[in-house]
Amino acid sequence: MTTQLKFSSIYALTCQKQRGFSIVEILVALVLSLILTLVVSQIYLGSKQSYRLQEAQSRLQENGRFALELLAKDIRRAGNLGCPPAKKTAVVLAKPSPDILPSTAILGYNANTIITSYPFDGSDFSSANWTPNLPYESLNVMDGRDVFSIQFAEPCGGRLQAKLTQFTPTPSIIIPSTNTCSIQPASDVLVISDCGQAEVFRADAVSSDKTTISISGTTNNAQSNFFYGHDLDAEVMVFHSHTYFIRIFNSEPTLYRQDNTEKTPTPQPIMEGVEDMQVLYGIDATPIDGSVDRYLSADNVNGLWTNVIAVRIDLVLRSTGTEGDNLTIAPLPTTACNGIEVKDHRLRRCYSFTINLRNPRT
Repeated sequence: MTTQLKFSSIYALTCQKQRGFSIVEILVALVLSLILTLVVSQIYLGSKQSYRLQEAQSRLQENGRFALELLAKDIRRAGNLGCPPAKKTAVVLAKPSPDILPSTAILGYNANTIITSYPFDGSDFSSANWTPNLPYESLNVMDGRDVFSIQFAEPCGGRLQAKLTQFTPTPSIIIPSTNTCSIQPASDVLVISDCGQAEVFRADAVSSDKTTISISGTTNNAQSNFFYGHDLDAEVMVFHSHTYFIRIFNSEPTLYRQDNTEKTPTPQPIMEGVEDMQVLYGIDATPIDGSVDRYLSADNVNGLWTNVIAVRIDLVLRSTGTEGDNLTIAPLPTTACNGIEVKDHRLRRCYSFTINLRNPRT
């Protein structure tokens, strides 16, 4: 009997020590856990937002640097045709010729529509929205953005090895085997240039060792011979004609470049997130002294394109994709860096740079 009482007392004491939490204690624990979870979540979200912001800023800076290097490299070479005097106009034999304009180093088109806000939710192409009228009906350029084209010849080690006689039927051009021209027959546009004349043409045939270039017939050229004779001081170069503009790609405003020397030009996207491009042209007016007298938009340059010696470009770049949105806090910024109203929460940065032409046609 005594043993049973002792066991009952021990059991009762054990049960008393194993008593559970009260409802108040549970509620307090839940509140503390919730507060801790909210604090950790806020730290995580803040860190993630900071990372997204830094990533977007870095990408904008990287894209701006890339755009500057790309455009500067092309614009600096604009107008180069080799040795001929600057005002000497090259003869264009290559077909189609309307999009090949070696008489000017650069040619611009000013957007007549004024941009009032960002973002722009689509493309609105009409050749009448630019002055002069855009000759490229298939570009689908974003309205309000400027467009410009440049032309230049790129040396590739194609020094003439044998004299070329004037008006020789189906002529052959001999260049060194060490050339780097990488010529594609009936495709690439070339320039043969000496200190007197320059002629633009397409190669109808190229030898397997890339040393002999010939033209024949009128399939790729206006005629089957050159207008001028060329001596051993002549050089064969690859001719480039590029048009830069902005249009929509994958729902993003994108900088495009079109190669006008292609028989069927196909614009290629260069960089997403370029939302605006405005261009001014530095004119060296009379007297010609190699310095810019004034900067004009394309609609005011008129007949002074051969007097352009510098280009000033203003670009607006924005963060792209879903990760590029919701980076600025409310309220929305009233103006971007160029004074235009902003209607979203994307990050934007403006870049302005001036590039001198090394081969102006003055």
